[in-house]
Amino acid sequence: MDTKKILLIDDDESTLESISSYLEESGYKVFTAKNGIAGLEIVKNLNPDLIISDIRMSGLNGIEFSYIMKGLRYNIPIILISSFDDNDNKFLDRCSFGYLQKPLDIHKLNDMINDALINGMINQNSTVNF
Repeated sequence: MDTKKILLIDDDESTLESISSYLEESGYKVFTAKNGIAGLEIVKNLNPDLIISDIRMSGLNGIEFSYIMKGLRYNIPIILISSFDDNDNKFLDRCSFGYLQKPLDIHKLNDMINDALINGMINQNSTVNF
């Protein structure tokens, strides 16, 4: 089984370090970006299996990033995270696989990653190429 690639986007250095360390220890290949614009470049070059992105970042925020990804027809599951309570945000379920509030419950994150990767594989296998 090939190593799954996860792109982690967050403007907070400590969040990048802690989550990427956990994901690498869990066996994933992790790429990081400090904003959505840098994240788009990584997606274009590396085509990750999953993206975890903070919502509130300067420049291109996580929701804008997610909508751009959908507009470009990338079929990559996106998990959005935030320190703020964004559960009421009506855009979250339209542009992402799921949402978790910081501080992250590592067990919930792990479950959501597994579900998103399985969902991503199902969507890739059901894609019709003409």
